[in-house]
Amino acid sequence: MLYQKILTEAQPYQLILGSMSGFAEHRHADIELNFCVRGSFEVIIDKERYQVREGEMSMIAPGVSHAFPSSRQPERRVLTVILGTSFLKKHFAHFTKCAFSRPVCRVNGESGREMLSEALQNMVALYEERTEKSELLLTAELYRVCACLLDEMPQGEEKRSGVDRHTVASIEPALEMIYYDYPKDLTVEQAAAVTGYGKSNFCKIFKRITGIGFHQALNRRRVRVACGLLTETDMPIAGIAAEVGFAEAKTFCRVFKQIEGKTPGEYRRA
Repeated sequence: MLYQKILTEAQPYQLILGSMSGFAEHRHADIELNFCVRGSFEVIIDKERYQVREGEMSMIAPGVSHAFPSSRQPERRVLTVILGTSFLKKHFAHFTKCAFSRPVCRVNGESGREMLSEALQNMVALYEERTEKSELLLTAELYRVCACLLDEMPQGEEKRSGVDRHTVASIEPALEMIYYDYPKDLTVEQAAAVTGYGKSNFCKIFKRITGIGFHQALNRRRVRVACGLLTETDMPIAGIAAEVGFAEAKTFCRVFKQIEGKTPGEYRRA
C-alpha cells in the first residue's frame, strides 16, 4: 500500500489502494470515500454499521465519526480517496453543510451512477502508473467523482454529527501527524504544539473527537500499517516494528496483540 503525504496545495488529496486493515473510531475534516474493488469490508458511520461489498462505496462527510472493524481478508482491495479544502476550494463548503443521503451506495451496474462507476474504475487503473500524465488524468477523474457526489448530498439536509467542523479542523494537524509521521517518535506535547492548544486542553478535545487518546490513536495507526506489511510483504517482524515506529520488537508485539487480538506472527499465518 502507498501512503502519500497529502492535503496540501502541492498534493491536495490522498489515494490508497490496498487491503484496508481495521481502524478505530475517528473523525477528520475531510471527505473520505472507500470504493470496494474486490471482496468486502465493514464500516461504522455515526454508530451505524454497514457492510460494503464489491462494487459499492462508503461516503463519509467532513466531521462524521467512522471506524473500520478489523477483519482479515488478504484478497480484498479497496480504493480510499480523501479530499480536503485545498482540492475542492470554494466547493468544499457545500460538503460541510449537507449529509450524504445514503452513507453506502451501489456504484457498479447502478442506473444513474454510470459516470461515477467509470471514474472510479479509471482511477484504479491509473493508480499504478505513477507518471505525470496519469497524475493529471487521476485529478480529472477525481473532479468527475466530486461532481457525482453532489447528487448524493441534497441541499438542505443537515449532518447528524454533533461535533462542530471547526473543532475537528483544529486538531487536524495532530491527525495528519498520526497519519503521515507515525514512524517518528511522536509525543503528546508535539501534537498539542502543532494545534496551538495546551497539553491538557488538547488531550480533552482530541479524545472528545476521536473517542481515544493520542497514543492509542498513534498505536492503532502503526498497527494498521503493520497489518498491511505483514500481509503483503516478507519483511521480518523486527523490521516491520522499526518501519512503523516501534523502537523494540517486543513492544510492537505486545501492542499489536492488544489491538488485533493475536501476535504479528499469528496474524501473518492466519
